[in-house]
Amino acid sequence: MIVLISIFLSCLLKCSATNRTITVSTNYGDVLGYETDMARIFYGIPFAQPPVGDLRWNRPVPVSKWAPNVLNATTRAPACPQPPCGGIPSLLCPTKFSEDCLYLNIFTPRMTNSSSTSPLPVMIFIPGGNFQYLDASIPVYESEHIVNTTNVIIALIQFRLGALGFLATGTGPNDITGNYGILDQRLAIAWIKANIAAFGGDPNQITLFGQSAGAQSVALHHVTSEMQSYFQASIVQSAPLAIPFRTYAEYIAPAVLLAEQLKCAIGDINCLRRQTYQDIATAQTKVDTMLTSFKFLLFFEPWLPVIDNKIVNGQLMDLVQNTSYPLKPMIIGTLTEEAVFYIYEAWAQPITIPQYMEILTFTFHENALKVFERYPPRELDDQRALVSVLATQWVFACPTRVYARKAATYSYVFGFPLDFDGWENETFCNNHVCHAGELPYTFESTWVNFTDAGRRVSTSMATYWTNFAKSHNPNQPVAGSLIWPEANVNKSYLYFQDPLDIRKYYLKDDCDFWDKIGYKTKRFNV
Repeated sequence: MIVLISIFLSCLLKCSATNRTITVSTNYGDVLGYETDMARIFYGIPFAQPPVGDLRWNRPVPVSKWAPNVLNATTRAPACPQPPCGGIPSLLCPTKFSEDCLYLNIFTPRMTNSSSTSPLPVMIFIPGGNFQYLDASIPVYESEHIVNTTNVIIALIQFRLGALGFLATGTGPNDITGNYGILDQRLAIAWIKANIAAFGGDPNQITLFGQSAGAQSVALHHVTSEMQSYFQASIVQSAPLAIPFRTYAEYIAPAVLLAEQLKCAIGDINCLRRQTYQDIATAQTKVDTMLTSFKFLLFFEPWLPVIDNKIVNGQLMDLVQNTSYPLKPMIIGTLTEEAVFYIYEAWAQPITIPQYMEILTFTFHENALKVFERYPPRELDDQRALVSVLATQWVFACPTRVYARKAATYSYVFGFPLDFDGWENETFCNNHVCHAGELPYTFESTWVNFTDAGRRVSTSMATYWTNFAKSHNPNQPVAGSLIWPEANVNKSYLYFQDPLDIRKYYLKDDCDFWDKIGYKTKRFNV
């Protein structure tokens, strides 16, 4: 984490002292950013009006033109309201919050000039965070280095989180209909497409990419007909595709509990709108600890999209099977130990064999014995490592295989642990490939502290990702160290380690088992 501090402080010093300011002209007015020796950076560009007052729990309204004024985009915007980050490393956590949070950041190569060079491909990143946490400006997303080395433009967007972004009470005229965070994403993507030419970008060469909940969002946009004109390709990183979106009926319990915490009558949207965002975040944190569903996986994402049959038309693994149009090119993949962070964070003490059996029974019910027989206890005193294996396969790797069979052009598995001290107090992730552990390599954001091996992995990842944005082929135009075959070639995938490797049939036998078990059960529909 020391390196993240140094990067952050370095940026602050550069932003305030040595960098040259620059101005670009958008459809909304001029935007003032600044130029470093590597990139041009524009922080905190609004794409919607502040979602406050009557706009809380309402569709986002496009921002008004600010011309003839000049928008100052040299400082980071606040994060959307959210609970405390908990065990997440502190420098991955925002420190400034506001309900006025619908902003985006843009990084371009330093010499980008739309009047003298060809427009550049654009990559729009949707951050993760369980639909509850984080923002577009945390240090791990700093894109100054990658845009300089690969000659692409990267935009990062914010959207409403938690109860403010996803609470849903119904479809009536006085209901909170939900999916406001997804609508925010749509509006941000539309703003970028309409204005990116001013920053030197090609509005017809846009790649969506995201990680975790951001990857679920990208996967949703990928199979949504209304979004097809806004992007040309997508990259899905570590999407927990087994976690189900809620129905309106399944939002009754969290909606009731939230209203009780805020001392509002059920369905009294005016009372809810009178509460401060701080009180809502506090109430949300309390509701997160309560039983709101028998769906075990919703403990990990309690506030997420609702199936409204307008914006979200079903579960992702069903939607991808039923598209009526050709799907755009996609890279999709997971990490080898996705669930280690979640399991060790949820269970600070060892999981005993009786507790392991209880977990299987609660989670898999009629299939618990089959899971127990295939995954018998490994140790006498602690089953957390085993539960991590199960959760990684069942929540991430194997449902990703289901989605990939229909949607993916290229598939990968990331198996390189952080090679610097980035997990802070979460020491159980040291030497493990925990969820989000690929992000510093994706963005080349902690370059100064990578080992030589880490720099090779990071360079490879950045090259393949940006090649894909440029040509929809990760092998062109810049040659990587290996030719990455398409996923349908002997079920091949690229394995990120040092050195890189091409492998086949990732977790085939295990995923065949989970496919038979299914990703939901009859009783609890998990």
